[in-house]
Amino acid sequence: MNERKYLIYLDILGYEALAKEIAEKTRVDSRKVRDEFIDVINEKIEPIKRKGIIIGKYEGIDDWTLVTDSLDNVFKGIFEILEHHTYYKDYRKIPLEIAIGTEYFDKWARFDGKKLTREDSTIQFIKEMLKRIINYYHKWYKRRYNESPKSTFIVFTESAYNDLEPLDKKICEEIIYQNEEETVRFFAADVNKFWERGKVLEFLEKIGRSGSKRYGRINDVYVPPIEYEDIKRTLEEKRIVFITGTPEYGKTYTAVRLMWEYFNKGYEPRWIRGGEERERIWVREKLVDIRSELKPRHIFYFEDPFGKTKYESREDLEREIGTIINSIQQVENVYVIITSREEVFKEFEKEKLSASELRAFEKRMNIKKPSYDYKRRKEILLKWAESENCRWLRNERLKNLVLRVIEDEGNLPTPLAIHDFVIATKDIEEVNKLRKEIKKKSEETEKNLAREIKNMSDDKILFLSFLFISDYFDIDFVKATYQELVEELGLNDAWEFDRLLNWFKDDKIEIVDNKYIRFSHPSYAQSLKHILVEEDGYISQINKKIFSKLLLKLAEKDEAAHNVAMAVVSNFDKLPEEERNKLLLKLAEKEETAGTVVWVLAHNLNELPEEARDLLFKLAEKEETAENVIWVLAHNFNKLPEEARDLLFKLTEKEETSRDVIWVLADSFNQLPEEARDLLFKLAEKEETSRDVANAVAYNFDKLPEEERNKLLLKLAEKEETSRDVAGIVAYNFNKLPGEVRDELLLKLSENNEAAWIVAWTVVDIFNNLPGEVRNKLLLKLSENDKAAGIVARIVRDNFNKIPEEVRRQLLEKVRRRWTN
Repeated sequence: MNERKYLIYLDILGYEALAKEIAEKTRVDSRKVRDEFIDVINEKIEPIKRKGIIIGKYEGIDDWTLVTDSLDNVFKGIFEILEHHTYYKDYRKIPLEIAIGTEYFDKWARFDGKKLTREDSTIQFIKEMLKRIINYYHKWYKRRYNESPKSTFIVFTESAYNDLEPLDKKICEEIIYQNEEETVRFFAADVNKFWERGKVLEFLEKIGRSGSKRYGRINDVYVPPIEYEDIKRTLEEKRIVFITGTPEYGKTYTAVRLMWEYFNKGYEPRWIRGGEERERIWVREKLVDIRSELKPRHIFYFEDPFGKTKYESREDLEREIGTIINSIQQVENVYVIITSREEVFKEFEKEKLSASELRAFEKRMNIKKPSYDYKRRKEILLKWAESENCRWLRNERLKNLVLRVIEDEGNLPTPLAIHDFVIATKDIEEVNKLRKEIKKKSEETEKNLAREIKNMSDDKILFLSFLFISDYFDIDFVKATYQELVEELGLNDAWEFDRLLNWFKDDKIEIVDNKYIRFSHPSYAQSLKHILVEEDGYISQINKKIFSKLLLKLAEKDEAAHNVAMAVVSNFDKLPEEERNKLLLKLAEKEETAGTVVWVLAHNLNELPEEARDLLFKLAEKEETAENVIWVLAHNFNKLPEEARDLLFKLTEKEETSRDVIWVLADSFNQLPEEARDLLFKLAEKEETSRDVANAVAYNFDKLPEEERNKLLLKLAEKEETSRDVAGIVAYNFNKLPGEVRDELLLKLSENNEAAWIVAWTVVDIFNNLPGEVRNKLLLKLSENDKAAGIVARIVRDNFNKIPEEVRRQLLEKVRRRWTN
């Protein structure tokens, strides 16, 4: 299998002319100058070969062809070569012409030795090709600027350019050189930006992060938090800064950025990592013995020495922190950055024995402010997306969708969530998949915040649990209930409420209108589902010992019952069974929460014990909750277990609840499943419920679908007990009924003794709007009805000339005969 290699052709620009120019000024022989130039470049090439940055070289008289196996090594190698210095005051830098290309070699190719072996012919061919591109660059440059290039330039062949990452392509300019013979396309890099890229790669080596994609773009994608200048100023003035804050909020990235800036000023960076527990022990040891580490013109970064997710105590560190700070400030040109999660740092600060005031050295980056508002989060997203060349970024509709979704601060709330989303979606161009990844990465942040809360003491978890249940509990109410639970749960070492309030107010909570407490960010509120249940699906101890107990306590209090009911709805499957059943029983006793209990019971009937199932039937029998039961059963008919469906049928058989069932069915007909709709037709057929159906149709005439409404009216028109009601409906809604349905109903009702009178008066009102044939049939039928005959006579009198003579004769004869009898 062939492997792709990168070839760098390197030549001294104006080799002979430059040597001659220097010789004239310095009286040094030009040959000696040329030899010294070659020595200077060789002195840079040999170290990069020893480091493995290049894997071979082909050396000419005044040029070099270097072989390497990655683009990172192309940047590193050229960067180190550009970092040379000559012995001549006004000519410190040798101008170079550099071309970069690619070629495939088989796995047996060897690039060691003074000259490249076995591949000489291939290398020679590539060398000539790169020299040609350099020649074309000279011609292009002269056309554009009317002079030859005099300073270093770097050009890429098209194949090498195509391998570049998107941000590296941005530093290149496309050049198309055309003459009579051919057209050549290649790319010229901005030398300063190329140098910066190489400098970043050197920096990564210094901090032990070679090859890191995340930190490799620290110079391109980093977006400073709101407090960045304050952090920099504190570090500059005090020479030590504690960066604390919310998990995932970019503390480490900011620390690395600071090291990068100091590295550019000539400082040596040193990152003492604390990712794993054993590493953090080592970090603490180094921090305690910091005097042996401190060296001038160094910048140190101690990562999470106090613990990653929870405080990891070390007595000598707590005791000596003041001395550590003093030691740092006594050494010239030394800077120290320490990062910590805010909760962990507060625990350290609480435990420390030193009198030194740590707050003066602390700078917070947290989600409450927020340190990264929407504008900054948007900037991070777009920079990373460009860096990763995300497909969705090139689609304006998808890009705007993502930007619109993250306007909600709960979506991709942290820099890490944004970064992880970009990596996961670089090849995605589908709306649903993008939304799914946004949700997934946002939930990962929620899980991380949940882990932070899980590591807290029970009293702190109890305090925050109130906020999980409601944003609008009065502070005094929370305080009183907190004290009750502290005693009932036996939390002997619990803090006083006011101390907890003060502990959390700077990051996790905010006080609204000096009256209510709530979470400072929606991601904290959303973390509840990850606190109640462990990752393996089992109910957590926090849930059993604290949260469920708090719900039971609050369920007893009228001012909290509604919020408890909503918490039960949202977390039904996450609550311990025993506590859940107790909650349902308690809440069912309260008028304001009984309806919510009905909803929960109906949806989870199969999962509940017999006692809780029976509760639904009891609530159906209570006048104040029967309608709620019916509404829930009807609207969720297809989703309900069979036992709950049967309950709805049973309720239609009871006089005191059948009317409620009918009104719910009619009022919500469009939203109901088919089987529930059919129930309304069955009730229309029953003598004892048909009038209620008719009244419900009349009241919900415009809500009911036309086809089903007409079927119901025709069915009800056939029944003696509902014919008058239907006649009234037709009269009142005459213009809303389709003509054929209206006519059929009127003809059918005219045969009914109870409805005929109403039909007759309807004909009076709409005489001119009735089709002649229908009108005549109606009049003939109505004339046979005792109650309607008089009205028919009036109709004939008032519309004598509009009625056909034969019909008129028959009507008058029928009326006369009825009167004489």
